[in-house]
Amino acid sequence: MFFWLRELLGWALVAAALFLVRLAVSYISDPEQARVVEAGVIALCAMGVLRAGVLLIRVSTAARISMSEDNRRGQNSGRSGV
Repeated sequence: MFFWLRELLGWALVAAALFLVRLAVSYISDPEQARVVEAGVIALCAMGVLRAGVLLIRVSTAARISMSEDNRRGQNSGRSGV
């Protein structure tokens, strides 16, 4: 049942990454003082956070599919009578 927690944390990391991308774009688009270097650093951090979030979502989905397959196999083996 920990896969729900993993999935929620994954989506939270994806949301945080989108916020970081928005922050980086706002750094670049400031007409008075464009902070390109800072925006680049934030964008790289956002890519790392996004990758971690997608990884957690992917692992959570795989765990959920694996649990459903195990449950289905357990039900089928009981019915076959072997």
